[in-house]
Amino acid sequence: MDGQTLHTKQLPTAGRGDRVARTRESIVASALALAAAGQVAPIVRDIAQMAGVSARTVFQHFADTAELYVAVLGRVLAALVGEAPELASAGPIEQRVSSLIDQCADRYEQLRPMWTFVETLQRRSPEAADMISQIYSANTAQLSQAFSAELGALPAESRQRTLTALALAIAPESWVVLRQRLGLSVEQAREELGFVVQSVFATEAARR
Repeated sequence: MDGQTLHTKQLPTAGRGDRVARTRESIVASALALAAAGQVAPIVRDIAQMAGVSARTVFQHFADTAELYVAVLGRVLAALVGEAPELASAGPIEQRVSSLIDQCADRYEQLRPMWTFVETLQRRSPEAADMISQIYSANTAQLSQAFSAELGALPAESRQRTLTALALAIAPESWVVLRQRLGLSVEQAREELGFVVQSVFATEAARR
């Protein structure tokens, strides 16, 4: 078999692979759009209709809705974690806190419309729960790096406690409470979150 014949015979397979990938992408994107619109558990009929496929096609690509939802969650978290630039570890602490809050606000405001979807899914799927933990791990690592000087100046017994308090302050749930439970605007929520973070450092400084 010469190279031309081999290439010709491979084309249908490659083309089919591209179609499968495009269809899967369309299904995930449609489910994501519905979750972002506030649907806690987008139904297959709506997902299929938006993707321009049949419900049967959806289940040809995903074993069940849980698998589809996990794929959606993976897309969301990859974007959120991947978009987060590294924060500076030097300069005035007020400036670093402001950069941290701006970053959190931008990321969490994207996530907020589908937070109920995220919370529901992580209760139902261990895989989803593990994926969600990536946000918290990333936050803790980012805080350790951005405020290494301040944390390093604390007594050993206070260091982890302060880091935990900071991680709690900038958890996604904190943003959801400020925006949805307390009804604050984005700018008000930024200010309150910044106040809490600054207060953590001020409290530890006063103890020394």
